[in-house]
Order: sequence, then C-alpha cells, then structure tokens
Amino acid sequence: MNQNIINKMIDAMKITSKDTVLLNYWSEGDDADLRLFEKTLQEKELKYKTINFTEEYLTSLANDGPAQINEDFFKPYDDCTIVVDVLQRLAGMPPKNLPKEKYGDFSEVLRKLFGFMSQHEKLIQITMPSRTNAALAGEDFEEYKTKVEKALDIDYSELEKSCQSKINSITSKQITVKTGKSSVLTMDITGREWNIDAGEGAFPCGEVYIAPVEDRTNGEIFFEKFFLEDAGSFNNITLKVENGKVVESDCADLNELLSQQDEGARIVGELGIGLNPAVEYSGKGAALDEDALGTFHIGLGMNFLFGGNNKTRFHMDFVNVGEIG
Repeated sequence: MNQNIINKMIDAMKITSKDTVLLNYWSEGDDADLRLFEKTLQEKELKYKTINFTEEYLTSLANDGPAQINEDFFKPYDDCTIVVDVLQRLAGMPPKNLPKEKYGDFSEVLRKLFGFMSQHEKLIQITMPSRTNAALAGEDFEEYKTKVEKALDIDYSELEKSCQSKINSITSKQITVKTGKSSVLTMDITGREWNIDAGEGAFPCGEVYIAPVEDRTNGEIFFEKFFLEDAGSFNNITLKVENGKVVESDCADLNELLSQQDEGARIVGELGIGLNPAVEYSGKGAALDEDALGTFHIGLGMNFLFGGNNKTRFHMDFVNVGEIG
C-alpha cells in the first residue's frame, strides 16, 4: 500500500490528540502494511496500540479457549477510543491450520472480540488490496489491487462535501425508487437520519445511507443484474415488497436463502446511495459497487446499528441503478 494513500485515510478518520487508536491488523502473513499505518500515526503524533491477529495468534486464542477473552484480556486497551481494523483477510475466516473441532471456540472468541470492539466511539474497517481479499472477491490480484487503491486514493474532504450535498438535496420523507420500465418502490424515512460514509466507517467508502421505517416500504424493484453471494449472478429479477418485507421474488435462490433466516431478514432495512467518483460500477456483485457514483443499493435485514429497529443478524446489500426522487 502507498503511504500517501494511508496518510489520506488517517486524515479522513478525524482522529484527534485526545484519542487512542486500537489498530487491529488481520494479517495474511505480511506485516508491511501494519508498519506503514504505525509510521503514519507516529508522524501525526497520534496515540495508538496494536493487536496483530496473525493466523498463529488466532489459532492460539481458539486453542486456549474463549474463557481467556475476559476483562483482563481487554484491560490494556480500555483507554482506546477508536478501533481501526486493517483487513488483509476477513476477520471471521478461521485460520488455515485450525482443526474443525475448534471452530466453535474460534467463533466464540470472535464474538467476544467484536463485542468489545463495537462498544467504541468509532469502529473503522479497511478492506486492503491483498491477495486474500482478491481471491475472496474472485478477481485477479493485480486488477483488484488497482481498483481498490484507486477507490482509496481520493480527496476525502470533497467526498464528504458531495455526501452532505446529496443529503441536503433530499427534502421529502417519502422516497421513490424507479427501476426498469415500470417498477416503483416507495420508502418512508420519517424520523430517520441520513448517515455519511466518507472515512469514518469503512474503506473504501463513499455513500450516504439511511434506515427506512421498517413497515412502510412498498412496491417493486427491478434488477437488470442481480448478484447473490454464494449463488452467483442473475438477470432481470424483480422483488415485491409489502409493508416493508420482501414477499415475493423471481429469484429462487434468494427465496431459499430468506426462507432459512428469521423474518427480520426480509425487511428492507437500508437505502444507500453511492458517491465515490473513483469507483466504476461492475454489476458483478463486487464489494466496491455500492460506493460507485450513480448507483444505489437496498439492504435487507439488520439496520439497528445505523438508526433502525431491526436487530436480525442478517444483512445483505443489492446494488442497482435507477432513479431516486
């Protein structure tokens, strides 16, 4: 990673001299990026502590058992106000050499870790342009690295201005989304606040998002391209929504997925609008797509972390293009 990009990202996080950063490094085996983050924080005279979650360390935590993840474990980090996860690999991925009989202990260790991290004022997650993340995205490493670094190497102050301008332009509490030739979806956002993701939530970033009132989304939404994780891409899919819930779709795999979840998974829990000019919409379900300028996405499921009431653990975003008014 280019240190100039890291410098821009840390500025966008709005860390102050009163803060102490907990820098969690989810490593794929190379700590070079961790050293660059540490160097940048030092140059800016910002306080930080680190935990290097290598595969070896995660294996030892799982083998020793979740009971060790207690108050004493977290005590050295009690003064941290901001958590930054630098993700060369997904935090939830079990270590390669961990025996399957230890997966339950590993999951419980993660639950305790995330419980502590999520209590902080800011929890920022950075998806790095690593080989592991490229493989998980099903993309060539060099192409993935170029796309991610381009999405990160932006003017974050201008992005924040664009996000605020977009919010200011939306004056109605009734949002209408038009897709395809005739599909219309209406959302009620009365009492809900827009959120900005321009560097204080995730990287890459570039969106505004809101939790619509859970039982007041109605109509249909059409997807010319529809990507479902672990199932693949589909064409010309329509979702029908009544009183906030997806009641019908012509995608059998989505219907099957939702049938295996609690009822909260069917709720339209989010509307997001992409505003990052450095991201090109691929339509292939790429993680970057939801930040692309000119796109929007709806999220099914959980929204209580950003102003809603739906506390299901399920959350999945579906990116689209269309007209929002």
